[in-house]
Formats: sequence, C-alpha cells, structure tokens
Amino acid sequence: MRTQAATRVVELSAAPPIDPLRILASMSHDLQTPLTRMKLRAEAMADSIERNKLIADLEEMQHLVRQGIVYARSRHGADVTLRRIDLDACLQSLVSDYRDIGKAVTLFGRIGMPWVTCQHSLRRTLMNLIDNALKYAGAAELSVRRLPGNSISIAVADRGPGIPPEELAAVMQPFYRVSSCIAGISGAGLGLSIAQELTASLGGTLSLANREGGGLLAMLTLAACPASRATPARR
Repeated sequence: MRTQAATRVVELSAAPPIDPLRILASMSHDLQTPLTRMKLRAEAMADSIERNKLIADLEEMQHLVRQGIVYARSRHGADVTLRRIDLDACLQSLVSDYRDIGKAVTLFGRIGMPWVTCQHSLRRTLMNLIDNALKYAGAAELSVRRLPGNSISIAVADRGPGIPPEELAAVMQPFYRVSSCIAGISGAGLGLSIAQELTASLGGTLSLANREGGGLLAMLTLAACPASRATPARR
C-alpha cells in the first residue's frame, strides 16, 4: 500500500504544472460560441428596452472574452511579423473605422515616412488604448510625431477622470482596476496590460500620465527597426 501511495505521489509531482493562461484562453475560446448564439437569439426578439439592454450586456461579455484570448496570446509571445508599412495611412484608417461607427476619435500629426513594425500588434495596442479612452471619457485624441534619435511617439489622450497617481503603475498589471473606478463601467482590467505586452513585443515602451486639466495620456514610444528585419510583402 505504501509503495502504491508513494508511486502516486511521484506521478503527481512529475505532472506538468497547470498553466493558468492556457486555461484562460481555453475558457474564453469555449465561451465565444454560446455567447454568439445568445446574441443572435436576443436580436431575433421583438424590439424593446429589455432586448437592447440584453444585447448590450452580451456584447460586453463578448468583449471581455476576446480580451481574455488576446491577453493569453500576448503573454505566450505575440506573433510579430515586421513589415514596412505606411504608418500615416494605417493610423488614418484606424481613426476612420471608429468615426464610421459614430465614435469621437481624432488624429493629429503625421510622420511622413514608411515605418517597419508589426501592423497587427500596433493596431491592437492602439485599439485597446482608444477603447479605454472612449469608455471613460467618450472621446479619444490620437497624435503621432517623430522624435530625436530616429524614433516616434503615438499618444492617446482623453479628458476622463484620469488615474490616481499612486495607481498609475499598478493599472498595467492584469486584472487590476482602479479604486475610484466609475460606477456602471465594467471590465476585466486587461486592456492596458495587453497594450503593454504588445508594445514590449514591438520593442517599444508604454507610459501613462495624468493630463493637466484632467484626463489621461497614454504614450507609446517606438524606436526605428532596420529595414532588413522587415518581412518582404506578399505578391
């Protein structure tokens, strides 16, 4: 009996550790299909205030599920494919996508030159920052400029409540929500953490600061990558 028990202990101790990120990704993935079915059924209901509230709740749940998947993937290493892109056109396209659905997002500045980066990771980063600004302030100001030393900065600013100074570093941690979070605004506390992970995968830095007069400024700084690192465009 003791030998059998000892064998079971050895087997258990030799088992690979449970990866919480893999569990998060799996659960988030599995929830997508039932949530989609629920939303389709809700949309088929007769128009009413309750129907619209239900659809809004389901859309928020879908957003949280997508955030879980993106976070898990970013922690396991984002698939970064560097390409030479027209950054000004990409930023304009991103802003236009928001404005097309009635969101108050504006763009200032341009760099006027091609840039080597991963367009998907950069766009996902900026979307998280813009979505955060829209959630808390209802509007977002996007600006880009060239910096000395062959680098650029892309800033996302808002006029929301900002973040208590003592919590500016903590909000970059996964699942952290500020103590003064506005009532009625939900979230998993993953948006800024994902943005930081993706920024790091691009070799950049992400910093947060409260704006004079109120609001938050998220500053993304990227150094230029050698053109030789860019993957040739598909033909």
